[in-house]
Amino acid sequence: MSSTRLPGKIALPLAGEPMLQRVVERAQAIPGVDCVCVAAPEGVVHDPIVDMLEPFKDVVVVRGPEYDVLRRYALAADATDATTVIRITSDCPLIDPQVSGAVLALANSTGSSFARTALDSGYPHGYDTEIFSAELLRIADRDATDPYDREHVSPYLWARSEEYPAVFLDRRPDRRFWRVTVDTPEDYARVSRIYDRLHPQNPLFGIKELEALCTAEPEYLTDLGGETEAETY
Repeated sequence: MSSTRLPGKIALPLAGEPMLQRVVERAQAIPGVDCVCVAAPEGVVHDPIVDMLEPFKDVVVVRGPEYDVLRRYALAADATDATTVIRITSDCPLIDPQVSGAVLALANSTGSSFARTALDSGYPHGYDTEIFSAELLRIADRDATDPYDREHVSPYLWARSEEYPAVFLDRRPDRRFWRVTVDTPEDYARVSRIYDRLHPQNPLFGIKELEALCTAEPEYLTDLGGETEAETY
């Protein structure tokens, strides 16, 4: 709720409901997910998060330090007795349940304790899904001391790739330069237009629908950033 570039962004409406609710709906639809937990910050300014989750009786809410997101994730894993954690951020309201499920399937099929969508290619920026074992999460929570590592959850593990190797889900055509995460007012305008167009036909629209729309009508991306971001992202 205290985002500096777009305050209260997770409460902004997408097709009539708060962004946070849209993310939870999609998280619940990921194949293989047993429980959805919202790791919310402590503090009065963040109390509306609990109110927004009132319609979801089976969603667990855990609250912890605002800037120590790694600690919040560890608290969430403890509260749900998780053995595997799927990390979805609440400003990515276009996450595709099937893509996130494919990352989980990749982790399971390879026996990897660390998997994610590729960092620099493949799916749009905003489809990011990261999976790690609760054991790795607790190692990071125990050992990470840099504030950046604490705020961004997994950099401690990424910096030790030889010790904690990961597997990646990539795809073609490369759409990584398509920006559908929400950090700024311009991002929100872009994502809101996409929701208004695609949500009525399929509330859980995914990468196939997004590609069809933006290929046929590229103004949904190009007039608000689009392919020019490939050089700067």
